[in-house]
Amino acid sequence: MLDRILAFYMTLITLFGSLLGIGGFSRDYEVIADIVYSDASERNVLDLYIPKAAYERAENGFLLFIHGGSWVTGSKEDKAADCIEAASRGYVAATMSFTLRSGETADTYSVDAVLDEIGLAIAKVRAVAAEKGVNITKVAPSGYSSGAHLAMMYSYARADESPVQIAFTANKVGPSDFSEEAWGSSGPALARSLAGKEIVERFTAEGRADEIVAYVSPVSYVKKDSVPSLFAYGALDVVVPAGNRESILNAFKNAGAAYDYVFYPISGHGLKLNKITPAAKKYTEKLFAYCETYF
Repeated sequence: MLDRILAFYMTLITLFGSLLGIGGFSRDYEVIADIVYSDASERNVLDLYIPKAAYERAENGFLLFIHGGSWVTGSKEDKAADCIEAASRGYVAATMSFTLRSGETADTYSVDAVLDEIGLAIAKVRAVAAEKGVNITKVAPSGYSSGAHLAMMYSYARADESPVQIAFTANKVGPSDFSEEAWGSSGPALARSLAGKEIVERFTAEGRADEIVAYVSPVSYVKKDSVPSLFAYGALDVVVPAGNRESILNAFKNAGAAYDYVFYPISGHGLKLNKITPAAKKYTEKLFAYCETYF
C-alpha cells in the first residue's frame, strides 16, 4: 500500500513537472489516452506517449510499461511517470491495463490470456502510431513486480509471436521462478493460480502436473538467443524471494545470453530507499542506454 501511495505522488510530481516545463522535463510529446486495444474487457485500454522526435525517425522502438499489483490490482496510470520520462527523452512509450486475477475471473483467468492482451496492445500501438505518421518497428516490454513477470514471460516465451520485434526487456523485482527452491512452499500454488483452470486441468489429466510451475516461470524460457535483458532487485525484498533474483541471473549466465543487473543494496520490493544512492540512477541510465543501443 505504501508503495502505491508513493508511486501516486511521484506520478503527480512528474506530471506537474512536465506541464510546467521544469525538473528537466519537456512538453515535446503528445499523449493519446484510453486507447481501446480489445473489446474483451473494459480494462483493455492503454495510453500512448509520442514525442516530437519520433516523427523525425524512419523507425521507432517503444517502451511498453506494465504495472505491478500482484496480478490482482493496479492500472496503467501507475506507470505514467515512466512514460513521461521516456517521452521527454525522445522515446515512444505506452502503459497498459490488463485483465486481473479476481473472483470474477477465477474460471477464465490465465497468464496466457494476459500475454495475448500484451500482443494486442503492441499491435494497437503500432496501428495508432502509424495513423499519426510514426513507424513502430520494435518494442521493449518493461514491468514492475507482477508486471515484470508478465513482461519477461512475453519477451522470452512469445518473442516469435510478437507483432513487432522485441528489442529488449527491462524489469524491476520480477517474479521469475515459482519453484519451491526459488519461491518457497507457496510457489507452486501461486503458479497454479496464474496458469489458470484450463491449463491446470489439462496438465493434470495428462500426468504433467509437475510442469505447471515451469509453464508460468520466465526462467524456463531463457536460452542463448533470448532478448537482451535488464534486471533490478532489492536486497531487502520480502515480497519476491531472493531465489528469484538468483534463478534468473543464473539462467542468463548459464545460457550465455546478454543481460545487465542493477542491485539495490538498501531497498525492499519498492526500490524506494535507493533513490538517495547511485542504484536508481544507474538503472535509469542503463534503461535508456538500452534504448539507444537496441532501438
